[in-house]
Amino acid sequence: MKHSANKKKFYFEIHTDEVELTYLNYRFYFDLINEKGEIILKSFSYTNKIDCQKVIKSVLRNSKNKEHFIIKQAFDNTWIVFMEDGNGIIIAFSQYFDTEKEVKNLIKDLNCLSLKTPVIDKTK
Repeated sequence: MKHSANKKKFYFEIHTDEVELTYLNYRFYFDLINEKGEIILKSFSYTNKIDCQKVIKSVLRNSKNKEHFIIKQAFDNTWIVFMEDGNGIIIAFSQYFDTEKEVKNLIKDLNCLSLKTPVIDKTK
């Protein structure tokens, strides 16, 4: 799906992993993937798929507001961006980038996300 803001394709994929925990059989997480198949945004893990889907909707809502992004420089001089929800809780994070400009370009790209951004459920 192409988005009108920058003609780039993005889609979410929901994944699950089996983990060896006594009280938890699965964990769910999502990736936001670009047109090249690169993961550009990742979530933390969630104990159920419904919570994971809710966070995807939160990413879509909060992607329009630059105040919900935190840009940090790592110890090795790479850059990462964290995304917060409306309550200031970090809900997703990017890969590491070489320059701050690349991170700022990512934030601009995320502004084109909409409710029509596809979600592919790989847990079925």
